[in-house]
This record gives sequence, structure tokens and C-alpha cells, in this order.
Amino acid sequence: MFRRRRTLPPELRDALCAAERAAPRRGRWRRHLSMLLPGALVPSLIILIGYFAFYHQGAPEPVVTNGPASVPAAQAQSGIAPRPAGMPRVIYGNAPPAVPTAAQTGGVFAVRAVVVDGDTVSTGGERLRLNGIDAPEMAQICERDGAAYRCGEQARAALGRILGSGALTCQAIGVDRYDRRVVRCVNEDGQDIAGAMVAAGWAMAYRQYALDYVPHEDEARTRGRGIWAGRFEPPWDWRRRQGY
Repeated sequence: MFRRRRTLPPELRDALCAAERAAPRRGRWRRHLSMLLPGALVPSLIILIGYFAFYHQGAPEPVVTNGPASVPAAQAQSGIAPRPAGMPRVIYGNAPPAVPTAAQTGGVFAVRAVVVDGDTVSTGGERLRLNGIDAPEMAQICERDGAAYRCGEQARAALGRILGSGALTCQAIGVDRYDRRVVRCVNEDGQDIAGAMVAAGWAMAYRQYALDYVPHEDEARTRGRGIWAGRFEPPWDWRRRQGY
């Protein structure tokens, strides 16, 4: 600023000094600053100084508290913190395995179901897998009297006849790898529907998981009922050959 004054004519420099002496001292630093910096930069500089002063104070640290006493035991055991009301919970990566509820692992319940295939029923949008049996898949083809037929569809129709009105009383045994409840059910006549399917020859005893229905299978084989009346591939071998 002072170097610039030396380049001014003497009379103009003297007039400028006189005006500064006559002006109040409290506004003099503003004029000096306006001569050093462009006019538009001064308010910007003031805003930046205020921002950094607030930023360096730091935001308040989040307070971590224990969840409320009403958090479900399964959620507490899984280690997942409760989410605030109205906020969705997002889990990145592989979610921890779900802890089966009491309804999935035990207890008796009544439902009205419809048939999905030879070993699965559906109720209220939920699929229930019958325990201890394995029926031909819907796309599976078997052979009888030298002719091919859709044994999966025949198995589904057979389960529909056994279901009757669809009123079932079931006991939950566990959960399979597709997150379906595995159940043992009886129809309104008290007939074990899984056992009836094996005895009719439209399902096999799933020995890998249960031996309950081996006697039913032996009888169906001896009498040539259902799929035992011809040639067929066990459902688990057919799925493996199909790649699922």
C-alpha cells in the first residue's frame, strides 16, 4: 500500500494522508484491507474464517447406550443394535444367520393349506415342507407300461386328494436351506399326509433326514403303487442331474 503511494503525485499523496488523519481510526483497517484485496473477496474471507472457527470446534460425539429392555432376545444374541424408529436397517455383506423362532422349531398350529407339489404345501404365502419324504419334481418324467408320464404332476394331484379341504394341524420340526418350515401335518381326518403320500406310492421315504416312512415305502413297492408301478429316478438323483 505504501509503495503505491510513492508512485502518486506529491499533491495527491498529501491529500490522501490528510483525509486519513481526519477519518475515525476504527474504520481505517477496513480501508487498508479493501486496498489490499478485491472488494468481492473481503466478505468471502470473513465467511471462510467463521466456517473454520466453527469446524474446529468439532461436532458432538455420538452417545452409545444399551438397547431398551424390550429388544427381542434373538436380536440381542445376534449382536445387531436396535435401529431408531422409522429408520431402515441396512446390512452390508453377509447377514448373520437368522435365529429360528419357537414357531419354526416346535409347537402345534392349525392352517388351511393348498398344494404346491408332492411334498410342499402353502398357507398365507408361506411354504411348508413335509418332513421325511421326497416326491417327484413337477418337471420330472417317469415311465409306466412303456410310456412316459409326468409323475411330478401326478404326485401333486395325489397330495391334493389327501389334503381334502386343506384344513391341517401341523407341528414345526425345523427350517430347511430354503428358509421353509419343515413340518409334520395331519388332515382333518387325523391322517398323516406325508405317510399317506409314501403309502400311495407318490413319494419316497427321505432316509437322509428321517426313517419314519420306510415301512410305508416298502408296502408301496411291494404292491406296485404309484411310481413303483414303472420306472423312475429318485427325486434327489433327478435334481442332482438337473444341477439343483
